[in-house]
Amino acid sequence: MRFILLCALAVWFQSCTSPTDSNEDTPQAAETRTLTVEARPNAIPADGVSTMTIFVEYHVNGEPVTDSTRVILLNPMGTLNAGTIYTFGGVALDTLTADTLAGLGWLVAYADGIRDSVEIMFTE
Repeated sequence: MRFILLCALAVWFQSCTSPTDSNEDTPQAAETRTLTVEARPNAIPADGVSTMTIFVEYHVNGEPVTDSTRVILLNPMGTLNAGTIYTFGGVALDTLTADTLAGLGWLVAYADGIRDSVEIMFTE
């Protein structure tokens, strides 16, 4: 009788867990997010009409982010065509029109709490 009771308890305990159960106490691996912004070219004449292309790449664990992920661009000089752009295949593009004042500036890209920046130059 004890043997049957012990076998029944063993079967019952075994049914409480399965090899496919996830262990929720195990921490998930952290995601590695990379955001890279470039200005092509990085210097243009300060004539109010010249343009440069702003190129942003955004990856999570080495793979492109989901399409339509929002990227916000900020800059103190020149005029961005959109300012808020969205990824496609991990890439987002915008156009920056030159300022009329020569000088050095920065363009900052933000997405999901991370950022990158690039130096831009408007020449005389």
